[in-house]
Amino acid sequence: MATAFKILSDFDGVWTEADLEAAALHHELAGSCAALLGIDRPSAEAELAAFRRDVRAEPHAFGWAPDGRISAFADEDPLCEIAGLCSLVAMATHGAARRFREAIEARWPSVQAFAEHGFVTAMARFRAEHPPSIAADARAQLDAVVECGAEVVVVSNSEPQKLEAWFRAAGIDAGEGPGHELRIRGSAGKQVLAGDTSIEVAGRRVLVDRPRYREAIEHERPALVIGDVFSLDLALPHAMRTHGHPAAPRTLALRRHRHTPPWILDSRAAGAIDHVVDRFGDLAAVIQPVQSIMES
Repeated sequence: MATAFKILSDFDGVWTEADLEAAALHHELAGSCAALLGIDRPSAEAELAAFRRDVRAEPHAFGWAPDGRISAFADEDPLCEIAGLCSLVAMATHGAARRFREAIEARWPSVQAFAEHGFVTAMARFRAEHPPSIAADARAQLDAVVECGAEVVVVSNSEPQKLEAWFRAAGIDAGEGPGHELRIRGSAGKQVLAGDTSIEVAGRRVLVDRPRYREAIEHERPALVIGDVFSLDLALPHAMRTHGHPAAPRTLALRRHRHTPPWILDSRAAGAIDHVVDRFGDLAAVIQPVQSIMES
């Protein structure tokens, strides 16, 4: 069947579950914090658990903020929650969180630098100690969608080497160049912000000026975009579609998780999301209706 339209898919959280990697990162940070403060791991774990509760009480105030502005909120993803915990420590002016900040800054240029090193270390160890945690039926999911006439391109913040290795483990030929059954664009920089252009969803200001991600969308011109973190994956294509950008997708799909927050799920991000699915393969049921609309 000839390819009718292109699907732009995120990777982490669409083809994988984020919980295991988040647990590995938390373990790494707890050990590093214990060493920096000269306390035992259980004490560090208890303090971090308290910080986490504070983040969960105000998830709109914390998240992944590489340049100080929130690129994805703490309740959108388990890794974003840990990033939010780190941002809470970075801003702390009193109490236990301040002690953690001061201990970190005595050895590191910033809490962000400490957290980024922890992430790289934790992910390297996780990949060395665990088999690729891509969905066990990834091959069947891809086949179901491709058989409906779709071309699939994965655009992810993860590095290309990880994507290639994990797809190969599922029996899928994936690569950056042409000629692969699944093409990848790694290190996409969806979190990288430029200006302050934003949209409002459920009272939250979601920044959408993401030039590196916009460049990928403009180059690929997908018919459908799927992701699991609204701020990172879907907010920009939604804004592009709203403003009539010629490269904007016609359809947006959210891959639902247990942790998907109500402010996104209950209203489908104030109507920005067209479909909610539980797995990538569920898009097979979405493709034909979208094709019919495009052809009408």
